[in-house]
Amino acid sequence: MGRRTASCSLYICNLSYVIILLLTVIPVSVYVQSYVVYLGRQPYASEPSTTDLDRVTDAHHELLGSCMKRALKLRFIVQLRPVLHGRGLHSVAKSTAILLPFSLILQDFIKSSYVVYLGRHSYVSEPSTADLDRVTDSHHELLGSCMKSKEKAKQVIFYSYTRYINGFAAVLEDEEAAEISKHPDVVSVSRNQISQLHTTNSWGFLGLERNGEIPADSMWLKARFGEDVIIGTLDSGVWPESESFNDDGIGPVPSKWKGYCDPNDGIKCNRKLIGARYFSKGHEAAETHDSSNHTARDYDGHGTHTLSTAGGRFVSGANLLSSAYGTAKGGSPNSRVASYKVCWPRCSDADVLAGYEAAIHDGVDILSVSLGSGPREYFTHGNAIGAFLAVENGILVVASAGNKGPDPGVVGNVAPWILTVAGSTISREFTSNVILGNNKHYKGVSFNTNTQPAGKFYPLINSVDAKAANVSSNQAKYCSIGSLDPLKVKGKIVYCTRNEDPDVEKSLVVSQAGGVGVILANRLITQQMRPRAHFVPTSVVSADDGLSILTYVNSTKSPVAYISGATEVGTVAAPVMADFSSPGPNFITPEILKVLVAYDISATTISNVKQPIANASLLEANPLNYGAGHIWPSSAMDPGLVYDLTTKDYVNFLCSIGYNSTLLSLFIGKPYICQPHNGLLDFNYPSITVPNLSSNKTTLSRTLKNVGTPSLYRVNIRAPGGISVKVEPRSLKFDKINEEKMFKVTLEANKGFKSNDYVFGEITWSDGKHHVRSPVVVKKMEVAA
Repeated sequence: MGRRTASCSLYICNLSYVIILLLTVIPVSVYVQSYVVYLGRQPYASEPSTTDLDRVTDAHHELLGSCMKRALKLRFIVQLRPVLHGRGLHSVAKSTAILLPFSLILQDFIKSSYVVYLGRHSYVSEPSTADLDRVTDSHHELLGSCMKSKEKAKQVIFYSYTRYINGFAAVLEDEEAAEISKHPDVVSVSRNQISQLHTTNSWGFLGLERNGEIPADSMWLKARFGEDVIIGTLDSGVWPESESFNDDGIGPVPSKWKGYCDPNDGIKCNRKLIGARYFSKGHEAAETHDSSNHTARDYDGHGTHTLSTAGGRFVSGANLLSSAYGTAKGGSPNSRVASYKVCWPRCSDADVLAGYEAAIHDGVDILSVSLGSGPREYFTHGNAIGAFLAVENGILVVASAGNKGPDPGVVGNVAPWILTVAGSTISREFTSNVILGNNKHYKGVSFNTNTQPAGKFYPLINSVDAKAANVSSNQAKYCSIGSLDPLKVKGKIVYCTRNEDPDVEKSLVVSQAGGVGVILANRLITQQMRPRAHFVPTSVVSADDGLSILTYVNSTKSPVAYISGATEVGTVAAPVMADFSSPGPNFITPEILKVLVAYDISATTISNVKQPIANASLLEANPLNYGAGHIWPSSAMDPGLVYDLTTKDYVNFLCSIGYNSTLLSLFIGKPYICQPHNGLLDFNYPSITVPNLSSNKTTLSRTLKNVGTPSLYRVNIRAPGGISVKVEPRSLKFDKINEEKMFKVTLEANKGFKSNDYVFGEITWSDGKHHVRSPVVVKKMEVAA
């Protein structure tokens, strides 16, 4: 709570005409707190007029203004809402014991937490404790110069980033934040914004193993299962007792490691889990936080899931309620892992930056960051700033695209120095089929325990026909809580329709009413079906199949059915883009295609059934959904050619989109001058995206580096619809490793071509063994006459 708000509340308490003050802190949204101020009851002798009501509202403004001095001038939101003294609620107020004349909603922007970013540090060598203290003191001096008090600055700064990121996080008034943003040493000042946290057969689907065996050409063998690579996660913590983190047979911790385990809450590390730390000050500044939860332990589950997926050891006998039985393992089973808890479960920028600082210093090689927010400008995005410093220090940062799909343009983590990954399915499904008494079979999904004895039929009833006496047919249709009559349901399978309520809740309703199974039918054709662990055997079926089943129920005197489940591998087309996976285009920089996977040459756009990758609606997907395509790890071991990028290229990129030399010099910690030839379309990104082909022709360039043997590469072009593509030269001969060759691409709209949407193609360089593919994404903008 900000001090001004608190002192104002106390002032109101001292007013002689205040009878009771009810002060309640209610989290309305990220930075919102609610306060109810009670002044007694209205003394109306008769029904109040509109003028009376307006006069009371104005009195509320005056009262609050008398203690805030400038209530209506501040840049935070003050919303006064009549609750019980309004015309329609007057009669209710007369019979109500506790009256609430008005509700005051204060968006807590008087005192909010901010991240003040000053660029990066320029230490020549490892900084000493004195160096770090000196930086912290400089932060106090800088903020103190704006607040007119260094001591006050010390009190409000809760993070000083002193090693790699130069900056601090502090609780400030809006005016103070605006003032410090004017300082010439400041790159950006942004609110401490909040991000959200965003599977045994996966690695076989990616080609690393076959039928539970590891083939001789598997990348796992070539990479020694990631031996001694250190993977860190910025997430919700870790459950260290998980078998995924046992250290049996693992050698000493790598000598470069500087991290440690915070022992709170019984956390213990070993030679596998070599680090576990937590950062909560940003969360505490932004939201109500229980300080007793100061621990690196994962009470959410997300962090343990992501850490074990990245680097978990081989764990045999893994299953979920007897489904997906097999050996669980991470993508890099012999890696060391470290957890940085920055999510509670929401993740504040201030804590995320602190996690990056620690991870870089501790010595991680890879950071997995499965969190994010909506698209944000790069210098006000904690993840983008932290990731740049990590990449500059040789750390690969892999982040999720987001879970806000399928609407276009919602992809997050769009900085080009972040490897952004979308979500898709694998070739495993958990079938739970419905077999009717007429011997018709309908395919559904659920987990394997949700199955009934083969051949044993149970009575089948429509939930509407099983409704309880005191509920509507609509409530029973969706198997809402309390909607079913146990006398009608007992011993039967119940047919229910899905809605926005959780599927598992419906199975609980049926179970509590004595039912032995549930058929959950989609209400919409476009609804996705996902397996869940239910309380009784359950099958989720499509809308069409649901209607067929319902027709059988309604047309049969004594309908019966049973449910049969199994885990099936290789029987379903995959990958299919998940409906929640956030697609492009990139809202911040449309010329940068997101999402991407590893190297473009290690990806495919064809599914396991030799068809184009589909979206969640089973229509053909495109690079805005899958970027370069589905990753094929073993091909990444020998890519042949790469599009090489360094931090210098990323700084040139920032220059090309409008950041000036002064700002970029602070960002990289050394002098930098923007060059006029730094064109955005010539940024050496593996994909080619032209979101505004406003003229009829655009020419851009790319450079390829040979990382394989000497070879001659020729280009193959698949032009986007309505666009001609010309590549010069048509062949590139590489005589030695690390040799670089440039080529130019000219894109031209064909005569008469009209489209207001993106069109897609690709160019591929091949020497017969390697295939280096770049997506080509173009949108032609119509020029107004």
